[in-house]
Amino acid sequence: MISEKEVTRRVQGLTVRRLRRWVSRGWVQPISTEEDIKFREVDIARVDLIRQLKTDMNVNNSAIPIVLSLIDQLHGVRYELRSLAKAIEVQQTDVQISIMKERDGNRDRPRS
Repeated sequence: MISEKEVTRRVQGLTVRRLRRWVSRGWVQPISTEEDIKFREVDIARVDLIRQLKTDMNVNNSAIPIVLSLIDQLHGVRYELRSLAKAIEVQQTDVQISIMKERDGNRDRPRS
């Protein structure tokens, strides 16, 4: 687990005050202990993403939760697709072929 000071040391241009503001807004959700809050590597990646959105891309505060939500959803879909691919890999070859044919057939169908 990583302290606030370590997070601010690792993320360029980040202050403790700004980090605490992002935590209070719910943009970052570290682990709370009785004495302190601790961050995981995934939290640091999220903090750096928020920093990039705000400073490099000039995304305003009202749009940040929307962008973060969309990214979270995308990560969820990627996880589900990886799980599905692993489930398909353990199937018999004829089942795999049937799935691939169905998938390829769906590409040609119009979307509603």
